[in-house]
Amino acid sequence: MSKKATYEELEQRVKELEAKATVSKLAEAALKHREAFIKSVMDNLPIGIAVNSVDPAVKFEYMNDNFPNYYRTTREALSDPDAFWDAVYEEPEFREEIKKRVLDDCASGDPERMYWIDVPITRKGSETSFITAKNIPIPDKQLMISAVWDVTDRKQAEERLRESEEKYRLLVNNLPGVLYKGYKDWSVEFFDRKIESLTGYDVNEFNARKMKWSDIIVEKDFEAAREHFIEALKTDKSYLREYRIRSKTGDIRWIQARGHIVCDNKGDMEYVTGVFFDITRHKKVVDELRKSERFLQNIFDAIQDGISVLDKNLNIMRINNTMVKWYAHAMPFKGKKCYEFYHGRTERCEICPSIRALEKGSLQMDIVPLVESGQSVGWLELYSFPILDAEGNPSGIVEYVRNITERMEAEQALRDSEQRFRTVADFTYDWESWIAPDGTYKYVSPSCRRISGYGANEFLKDAKFLEKMVHPDDHKLLVRHLKDEIESMDTQTIEFRIKTRNGDKRWVAHICQPVYGDDGSFIGRRASNRDITEKKRGETALRKAHDELEKRVEERTAELIKTNKELRKEISNRKKAEKALKQKGMELEAKTIGLEEANTALKVLLKQREEDKIELEEKVLFNVRELVFPYLGKLKMKKLGEKQRAYIGIIESNLNDIVSPFVHGLSSKLIKLSPTELQVTNLIKQGNTTKEIAEIMNLASSTIDFHRNNIRKKIGIKNKRINLKTYLSSHS
Repeated sequence: MSKKATYEELEQRVKELEAKATVSKLAEAALKHREAFIKSVMDNLPIGIAVNSVDPAVKFEYMNDNFPNYYRTTREALSDPDAFWDAVYEEPEFREEIKKRVLDDCASGDPERMYWIDVPITRKGSETSFITAKNIPIPDKQLMISAVWDVTDRKQAEERLRESEEKYRLLVNNLPGVLYKGYKDWSVEFFDRKIESLTGYDVNEFNARKMKWSDIIVEKDFEAAREHFIEALKTDKSYLREYRIRSKTGDIRWIQARGHIVCDNKGDMEYVTGVFFDITRHKKVVDELRKSERFLQNIFDAIQDGISVLDKNLNIMRINNTMVKWYAHAMPFKGKKCYEFYHGRTERCEICPSIRALEKGSLQMDIVPLVESGQSVGWLELYSFPILDAEGNPSGIVEYVRNITERMEAEQALRDSEQRFRTVADFTYDWESWIAPDGTYKYVSPSCRRISGYGANEFLKDAKFLEKMVHPDDHKLLVRHLKDEIESMDTQTIEFRIKTRNGDKRWVAHICQPVYGDDGSFIGRRASNRDITEKKRGETALRKAHDELEKRVEERTAELIKTNKELRKEISNRKKAEKALKQKGMELEAKTIGLEEANTALKVLLKQREEDKIELEEKVLFNVRELVFPYLGKLKMKKLGEKQRAYIGIIESNLNDIVSPFVHGLSSKLIKLSPTELQVTNLIKQGNTTKEIAEIMNLASSTIDFHRNNIRKKIGIKNKRINLKTYLSSHS
């Protein structure tokens, strides 16, 4: 049985209990004060803070006012553990996506993953806002500290920056902030160790007040940071300031400080609570963007074609140096419309690709006049590119301008030249054509109708049309020739008959040769058809007359022989009439001699006519080669398109076809010579030496020797002991 306590003992025990109760109350009061302090800090932070579970239901133990505000909902809507996802994310598909992502990241236990940047918060009928959130797991508890801050302003600022800089967007990575509590003397307290990675100093150095925040602010930035603080103290007690700090290693880092000043009832400052953000990377990006802008501006100004940037109201926003040079007379461009600055107009142009580009939202192009002092002095090729905003709507125009005055003048000259060459090609007397490698016609001259009665389109549509109209007796000959001309790269000739549209039969002399492009590629064959019906008729009549004459000579000769026989017989039978018969025989023989001499004279006349004809043909040949082909060669050296070069090829081929029947003997070899080689040949025949020829033609002697070697090669006497002048003179 225990001993009964005395009164003194009981009194002593009561005092001890009262003492313990007092200590407990003091501890409880201190705890409440600490909790009130922490709650005050949390409630006044410029970010949303909550303590919650994620399993996967989200149940909140605590949240400050900013937390539901940034999520654009209410405390009541978040009171149900299952309500967070539905209350915050309205769009079902995105809700499931972000829910899975957050739960997976939280389940990983990796703090680096529990950080979600620029998450969109959408509400029907209002603009989308953006938040950045971070979860910090509480060790040994199924709880998370969830931090969220509204980054809508930053997102909108980035969008405005992208619009103002046109094509350039600045992506600023939002790094986690550092919570702090600061005091008048610039001492600070931190609630985690993130400050160590930012500054390099141990968090305890700040919390123990061995270091003050002012110790690491760059001297030049300190006064500005202090003034921001004083201004906030005078106004709404909130501030946002940016300045530089120096880390323990000496590195300079940019800090963005967001804070709120907490004051007592008298209005005196008690402390500051806020968040530090490391914006060093953002500052570097901005600096790089400025460098990039300068670099792109240099490129912009270096472009030799004109570039002009307009807003959607056609106000000129920017031009490059080329436009400044072109329109120096109209400067300055600021505050002017494009039609006012470039064309001296008071109203919009009737034909404007920029207006069309704004209306259609696509590239437009026109050729417009280059105006100087109210006068058109040239032509510009104007491309208008729409600048599209984030919604895809045109917000401005980029005009790319190229001065094409020289090109337009060249094209006009080319058209004039083409017209001249087409006039030559279309009005050739012979029937000319250009046959592609696949056998189809690329060109047929209108003169085909004069010869065949059929128009050019009928040959262009049907590559076999010529075979269909050829005379049956000549069909195999033509087909074999067409096959040979495909397989052969040589010039070929053939004569055949055709049946015209009205049923007439006409003779055609056909000559064709290969045609090559500037790059040496085979582009078809050039063919010429000449109507030789009259020539054939003349040849037939000439042969008939010749045969008739031969027959008459033979008949007369036979008659004379018969008469001679009769006379000899009569002489033997009529000796008395010998003298008369002899006289008669002499007369007959004289007549025979006269006939033979007449026949000889006729042959001499025919030969002389043939020689005259050959001489005339060689003169024509020489004049064409000397007076026409050199200028065609000069035209080939000009900058012409493929089509114009083809027309020149047709003209050259036509001229070759015109003079090809005139080629005889040495001239058949001279036809292969170039215009320069023909000129050298002519001077050699005149007896000039190499040196004299070089002086006459204003060329080097080595060049004349080169042409002499080519001439010997082409006329077949290379490496032979034959004097070139003697050979040319003897074969002229």
